Amino acid sequence: MTTQIKFRRLKQLDLQETYVSLAMVGEYKRQRESQYRIKYIQIDDALERKLRNIIIRKIEQANSFEEYDFECPEPEEDLVRTIESESTDFFRIKEILESLNPEEDKIESLDELVKAKAYMIVLRNNDGILTIGFKTIPENWKMKRDRGLIPLLFRENQFVDLEDENVFSIANTIDFIAFEDVLFILSKKNFEYGLNFREGMIAKADELYEEVKEINLFVNMDILTNRVGNNQRYLKKIATIKNLGYYRNQAFLQRFREINQHKCWGIQFQDDGQIVITEEKLDDILSILQNKRLYSELTEEDFDVPSAKKI
Repeated sequence: MTTQIKFRRLKQLDLQETYVSLAMVGEYKRQRESQYRIKYIQIDDALERKLRNIIIRKIEQANSFEEYDFECPEPEEDLVRTIESESTDFFRIKEILESLNPEEDKIESLDELVKAKAYMIVLRNNDGILTIGFKTIPENWKMKRDRGLIPLLFRENQFVDLEDENVFSIANTIDFIAFEDVLFILSKKNFEYGLNFREGMIAKADELYEEVKEINLFVNMDILTNRVGNNQRYLKKIATIKNLGYYRNQAFLQRFREINQHKCWGIQFQDDGQIVITEEKLDDILSILQNKRLYSELTEEDFDVPSAKKI
């Protein structure tokens, strides 16, 4: 089933009568790999309605989609980015969620709430989970007392001192919607943070380094690894290069060499075809390996573009 069909099915969902649950996502590290704990928290009818409406409203606002890539910009108001859940940590999170019972697997302490990394709005029908809204916990999740101010709540026609109360806030938006095996992303930044994409990009960079060493692609590899480091902008470039895999395609590399010479791009090659990395030409090399150095038929100019959409 194509993403287009899944997007259409998402838009056609009738969620008005769904059951609403709120699940908290905790995270911890084991051997530097993220592990997740998930528990539900009881909510009242009024909050259920508000949470359900957040997802309904965001689905209604989404009128188009484009595939996610590491360097795509934040989606516009009516646009969502799509990615298969299996290529993210959400696949593991959902597996845990589906094994839990909302009536039994509940938050047991304030500490679990305070330390949560994200929450999920879970909408079900009698057959099971229909869709999930994921939100990374905002900084103001746990309301803090402002110095010099006494927090009060107006309840039953009187002010109540909130010193002993625990007050939390929920956003009126979400980072992405999970439906079937696709994530529909509303906030690229929060999606990447919430699902540890930085760690995934570092892992992809390490895989690429090993692979290009094996095929003897570059001269001066240390310039590449030093420049990339933990820099998220460069990690995204490396992850895109790894995913596209043009560096493995000998026909692509031969065309790279020929056009570089014809257009005087100034990138050096060894006689055996190795690409010589220099500080000055590293960004050019990365753009070309991402296939983002494009030629305009209209102005007869070359451009390095931030994002390329195939026609």
